[in-house]
Amino acid sequence: MIWLPIVGNYCEIDAYASILAYADLLNQRHKPAKTYIPFTPNYSVPTELRIKDLENAHFDMKPDDQAIILDVSVPEAINRLVPNNQILELIDHHPGYEEYWHERISNRAIIEPIGAVATSIFEWWGECWDYEKMSPAIAKLLLAAILDNTLNFNADITTNRDRNAAKSLTAIAKIPLDVFTKWYFSKVSDTIAGHLTDSLLNDCKTVQNLHFAQLTLWDATKILQDTTIISAAMNSRHANWITSIISISERKNYFIASSNKTIQPFIELLDLELKKSIYQSHDIYLRKEIITKILAH
Repeated sequence: MIWLPIVGNYCEIDAYASILAYADLLNQRHKPAKTYIPFTPNYSVPTELRIKDLENAHFDMKPDDQAIILDVSVPEAINRLVPNNQILELIDHHPGYEEYWHERISNRAIIEPIGAVATSIFEWWGECWDYEKMSPAIAKLLLAAILDNTLNFNADITTNRDRNAAKSLTAIAKIPLDVFTKWYFSKVSDTIAGHLTDSLLNDCKTVQNLHFAQLTLWDATKILQDTTIISAAMNSRHANWITSIISISERKNYFIASSNKTIQPFIELLDLELKKSIYQSHDIYLRKEIITKILAH
């Protein structure tokens, strides 16, 4: 059996879409594969896009099973589930552990600068199988992951590979890109607005003892009208925190933090400006891009 597990403490659209698409591809090629999705996907995965028949909440990895790891490369997190000698392949786009994995699994580790792992999975489907055998449901998942992870192609990490994959996926999904984009981000925004606390707490990462949450909306205006819920939710989880609220239509981030001391390094790093009591950026950033800047600083 080949397992494709979610690694970490939450499940977002790029990992979810990539795992389901790769498992579907393997099973179509008569290579038995199972996903492992122990959490309800977060706000980035609209209910209408979920394919529950491909979700598996139980993990029972045998010594002769193998695993494919997608959208993560942090060794400690992976090894809590899978030992290195059972990793068949690792595909990620987060920098930092390239040398570690190349030393251990050689060219079976593919860690490259690309907008979404979903793009890699889409390309792999065409290389080893047949795009005519990709369902519209899988195509919509992969397309949503690319849109989300590139911030509708506005993030610096966006590549032409992401753009080309998205264009091809709209044909398979049989839906215009602009129509799907509007639908997807509207659904995400509605979920966040209706479940703000859960949306925050289900998309947090810990970086150097800092709890770093991210929300991605088409328009952040309404969320920013009352930030007390955000502060209360984050304070319930950690004393030292920051929340990045991405407003795609404005091409900027808004930042709320636990203290002036916490936000000060971000002000300097991203040249943030204080307007109406909220710090905002002059450009748009994904959390992974900010973390890369922090670690390199």
